[in-house]
Amino acid sequence: MCGVVALTILLITHVPAEIYPSRPIQVIVPATPGGPADTAIRMIEPDLSAVLGTPLILVNRPGASGIVGMSGVAAAAPTGYTIGAGVNSIFTVVRISASTVPFTIDDFLIIGNYASEVSILAVRPDAPWRSFEDFIEHARSNPGKLSYASAGAGTVSSLSMQSITTAFKLDVTAVPFAGGAQLTMAVIGGHVDAGVVPYSTGAQMLREGKLRPLLTTASTRLPSLPDTPTLSEKGLPTKGFNLVLGLYAPKETPQDAINVLVEALRRAMNTPEAAAKLENVGLFAHYENPKTARERLDEEFKDIVALDRRFKQ
Repeated sequence: MCGVVALTILLITHVPAEIYPSRPIQVIVPATPGGPADTAIRMIEPDLSAVLGTPLILVNRPGASGIVGMSGVAAAAPTGYTIGAGVNSIFTVVRISASTVPFTIDDFLIIGNYASEVSILAVRPDAPWRSFEDFIEHARSNPGKLSYASAGAGTVSSLSMQSITTAFKLDVTAVPFAGGAQLTMAVIGGHVDAGVVPYSTGAQMLREGKLRPLLTTASTRLPSLPDTPTLSEKGLPTKGFNLVLGLYAPKETPQDAINVLVEALRRAMNTPEAAAKLENVGLFAHYENPKTARERLDEEFKDIVALDRRFKQ
């Protein structure tokens, strides 16, 4: 009898640990469908699912410049089965512009970055401005009469335009929209005079001549827009002005699960096909491991804080 009990106890205490992942993983996307954060994760999802051997279930939870969705990630059970497809601006621009942000980067574990996005100051093709200088001159001569679309306070599109209006002392009206797709259509539809358009959203419209680019936030001129100057060419900073898209998990997520996710993302991004998929929709492959991604966030936050102080002077 004692032998039977001992054998039973031995079997119970040696139940094999669950191999992660053993079921679908929910990915919260803190943005509207059609914008860069949503588009980027949808481009890499098939490759990442294949490496992990389990489906990724994408769930859009937009609101408050990403706060709503990432709050859901931070509050999720730290099992490795709920992660977030966030952006750097949530931890930099939003952190200093929103009245309350219920989390910091320390409430998450970084899995890694996988893509980046630039913005384009764009107008309709029939607009009277052929260049950035034309637009600036007109805005200066007509204070308060021009409007521009952005994704709202606490976003890189708003920050980019605020940098321009501050540097050139412009009086223009900001019109916020829920996301990149909405603001792009507002520019094309003539509801605003200009817009800070996500390149991934506006790339096709630019190719079709439905938008005229005046300026980009890229660090160097884009091969697809060789005649369009950059923000830095006009003497303005660009650090933190471009979206960097990454994956984040709740901070208490087991390290074994994080290791699996980190390696899966690295492998999924280490192919020419992944870069091609992103480039086809106006995004750029941009892999960074957790350490490098954290260093980027810390550096960008310091730069954004310094810039914000300049705006308030």
